[in-house]
Amino acid sequence: MAADVTKTETTSNPGVSKRYHDMWKWDEVYWASHCIDCYPGNCPLRVYVKDGQVVREEPAGAFKTVQEGVPDMNPMGCQKGAGWTRLLSADERVLHPLRRVGERGDGKWEEISWDEATTEVADSILDAIEEVGPESIVAPSGCNIGPLALVGRGKFMGNLGGITLDLNAEMNDFSAGLYMTWGTFDPVSSIDDWFHSEIFLIWFGNPVYNRIPHYHFISEARYHGCEVINIAPDVGPSASHADYHMPVRPGSDAAFALSMCKVVIDEGLIDEKFATEQTDLALLVNTKTNKYLRESDVTEEGSSRQFYAWDARSGQAVLAPRGTLFWGDVEPALEGPFTVDTKDGPVEVTTVFSLMRERLEDYEPEKAAEICGIDADAIRSLARKIATKRTNILGSLNNASKHYHGDLIERSQILLLALTGNWGKHGTGMRSWGSGFLDGMLAFFLKSKRGPELTGNMLDMAEAMMQMTLQNDPTLTRKIVSVEQSRNSEPMGFVPPVFFWYRFAGYKEAWDNADWHDPSMKRPFEEYFNEAVEKGWWRGADVPHEDSPPRVLIECGGNVLRRTRGGSKRLLEHLWPQLKKIVTIDVRMSATALHSDIVLPAAQQYEKLGFGIPSSHVMNLTFCDKAVDPPGEALQEWEIFRRIAEKVEERAKERGVEPYKDSRNRTYDPKTLHETFTSSGEWLDQEVIFDEMLRDTAMVGTIPENASLEDLREKGFYRWQGLGLSARAVAQATDPQPDETFVPFRKHVEEGEPYPTLCRRSQFLIDHDWFIEADEHLPIHKEPPGIGGDYPFQVSSGHNRWSIHSLNTANDLMLETHRGEPHVVVNDHDAEKLGIEDHDLVRVFNDAGEFKVRVKISSGACPGQVVMYNGFDNYQFPDWAGPNDAEPGMIKWLHLAGGYGHFKYWATEWQPCPVMRNTRVGIEKA
Repeated sequence: MAADVTKTETTSNPGVSKRYHDMWKWDEVYWASHCIDCYPGNCPLRVYVKDGQVVREEPAGAFKTVQEGVPDMNPMGCQKGAGWTRLLSADERVLHPLRRVGERGDGKWEEISWDEATTEVADSILDAIEEVGPESIVAPSGCNIGPLALVGRGKFMGNLGGITLDLNAEMNDFSAGLYMTWGTFDPVSSIDDWFHSEIFLIWFGNPVYNRIPHYHFISEARYHGCEVINIAPDVGPSASHADYHMPVRPGSDAAFALSMCKVVIDEGLIDEKFATEQTDLALLVNTKTNKYLRESDVTEEGSSRQFYAWDARSGQAVLAPRGTLFWGDVEPALEGPFTVDTKDGPVEVTTVFSLMRERLEDYEPEKAAEICGIDADAIRSLARKIATKRTNILGSLNNASKHYHGDLIERSQILLLALTGNWGKHGTGMRSWGSGFLDGMLAFFLKSKRGPELTGNMLDMAEAMMQMTLQNDPTLTRKIVSVEQSRNSEPMGFVPPVFFWYRFAGYKEAWDNADWHDPSMKRPFEEYFNEAVEKGWWRGADVPHEDSPPRVLIECGGNVLRRTRGGSKRLLEHLWPQLKKIVTIDVRMSATALHSDIVLPAAQQYEKLGFGIPSSHVMNLTFCDKAVDPPGEALQEWEIFRRIAEKVEERAKERGVEPYKDSRNRTYDPKTLHETFTSSGEWLDQEVIFDEMLRDTAMVGTIPENASLEDLREKGFYRWQGLGLSARAVAQATDPQPDETFVPFRKHVEEGEPYPTLCRRSQFLIDHDWFIEADEHLPIHKEPPGIGGDYPFQVSSGHNRWSIHSLNTANDLMLETHRGEPHVVVNDHDAEKLGIEDHDLVRVFNDAGEFKVRVKISSGACPGQVVMYNGFDNYQFPDWAGPNDAEPGMIKWLHLAGGYGHFKYWATEWQPCPVMRNTRVGIEKA
């Protein structure tokens, strides 16, 4: 009967059928993805083109099963990706170069030619160099930036002498607690490895919202017998799919974790072999100073980097091996105290474990329950499960680090995993975000011409240096050498933005406010800041200096006014008046673009070549082809920077600008900028650049040896075959296997390779003077400070479901799937007390600032908590004031510490980052 109906309808109105079938016709199909900071999605898509326009995209579903018995990664996609086509012709799209004709922010523009735009930008750059110097030219890093944009901006700013602010501090996606413990912040398992988990902790995350392409592995692990526990103050979307919900009080997660550590110890559930090998818990500590017992304490000629353990067999202190984690014939004791003869006489020592056990006396489950709000029996029950099962912690890419005491929370979580042997094995660990697998990108920065010869020479030289270093010190590993080389190299690309913000962007007033810091900060913030600079802990990275005020800002791949903690108000008030030219390169009219002087139109996804973030999350290099030409006069970012470089060179010659130096005594010549940028014309064709990156990466061995742009256009993606050479990739410490899911740190656990930390082990004792002074030399719970002032509510946040950052926030398809405007979630009882009803417009305020937003009332929100998802752009709020206007953007003073082992800046790693979780606010009807 159904066939008859169809036949009748088609016969009576054949145009309907034709129109429907025409919808599914296409002229060409391309591989694509969304090469942005998509948490990171790396979803292979197929993009369909008809009559020169992208008509739709769909998941490719092309992944094969990696490991027998483990589900594949298909289909990989989300609603933002399925609706991306609409962004190509969206109303907010910028199609031509624009110049401001009114006041900044008035929204009055005139179209100008590319020649006019690049000339104006070039002259502003040269003016800034002549007035102040090259470090007055600043580029916020931006995280939604493809590979050609990244290398284009990098080569432009690097050859000009400008500074690019480190993206990890701008995003605050740096996990300080992971770095303190492991020497790197970014171990990342593949998402299919989650399937091996037996206990899965969703802790500081909401994967139902922000890990849509990956979430099925959590459900599949659950069907496989895994228990899923959601740990959060609010009963959010991810709680509904969990076996248990643990309603932790905001900011008390360290107390919860430390209480479970106490249960594990008290009930004899410790994996002692793992704890003594992988961590510093067996190392000896001077009980009077709370510092490691060092060889330099024992003998005059001893090393300050050589530590001790107590050998239970021989009954004496012995040197802890630095070249391996395995103890050999030594039986390290976990419990002290002992007496050791030093050069200053007998000293009482104990173990890090003993000090930690003593500290844990404050976290008896009944005591901890009063702090964290989770029942003592629930604490004990979960601790026992973690101790006996493969346990995995999934956060939302560094969400804990966005808390003032996020480092303490992370150190406490890692301690729990250490005591129970839960990393370096399938289905275990915790993660941040990883990158660095595309070695061809770094090679491109260094090459002056095409072909494998230069790359081969560079690889041979790098290997020779590696072998020489390893021979000179047999205790080193490739990982440690790679990381140490990065730490000891003078910053060339990124610089930590903390110095720029404090000196020029208006953060000094907030950071100097002692009431917004933890009470254990004994001295004024300014004293710690000055001490860190004067002692040279940040030498080479502490730019720009006070005598280099900013004059030109070039935003590419970001939206600095929306994203920066501390808000647009602070930047507009303090930074903007110092800037003589603000240039935004973007696909759309963002909040930052609206307050710029020049806006340059960039190509969108599908309009340029791109790679997804090269990470171990999905273990693939994901490709986005150019399917259509960009509309209007929009250009790929590489070409935009090339044109600006060309114009700088032209105008420098016409103006007679001489070579100049930056504060680090490096010389630059603007009269050769374009020649250097393109290597005398070698790098003009973007397809040539892409192909070269692929072929060079293949030479390193991370992708197939026959890799090329032509081959990738057929296949769509490559699976990683190796880690490559970059420090961040090598730091994963696991060799990828073609038929296994990927989990980091296997070399540490299985082969005993040491960690790139001061003590060469996972380090829970930080015996830096500042940390001892603050009583944070060991993990501890501290209450969140009163950031923003004395107000009754604490703000929680996270990525929303409807947009990747703010990129999709104005997509009409996404707006139709929610209320169509920003909202803040408030507990129903709190709302009743405030006299607030659902969808009321409220004023959210504190001593830092305010914003107005609609209310969504929910019984799932914790009393005293307000949930403000990020990703909405400023222009969606009344008065263009967004949530970051009420975020002071505080940093923790301890993260300025240096001169200590692995506490040294390198790109995306050790640095202070502004926080925003647990900011105090008041709420009232607007």
